[in-house]
Order: sequence, then C-alpha cells, then structure tokens
Amino acid sequence: MFYTIREVAEQLKISLSMTYALISRGELVCYEIGSCKRVKQSDLEAFLEQRRTCRQQLPHNFGQHF
Repeated sequence: MFYTIREVAEQLKISLSMTYALISRGELVCYEIGSCKRVKQSDLEAFLEQRRTCRQQLPHNFGQHF
C-alpha cells in the first residue's frame, strides 16, 4: 500500500512542508512515479519505529508516601 505525501502528513499530524523536509533529508523514503511522490506503508512504519522512544522505567516504589 502506498500513501500520498498529504496522507502521510495527515497520519503523522505534521505539515506538508515538514513531510517534504523529511523526504529531502532522506529520513523518510519515498518513490517517484512520474511527477508523483508516494510513501510505502512499510517505509512509513520503519520511519516511525526508528523514532520510537522508550520511557524510563521508574522504581517500583516511586510516588509512595513514607
């Protein structure tokens, strides 16, 4: 499945210009089909996975009162 640049921007809740910037910097892979750019679903998923951050585990007694 392929997405348009607009669809990618909408899914990520970012602007079109930010989406194009990610593509121009090579951070997000796209395919040019004629004059159209498309992003493959698996490439979008890989992009998101690379940017996943993990929350630091808090100690089990964090927030308990003395």
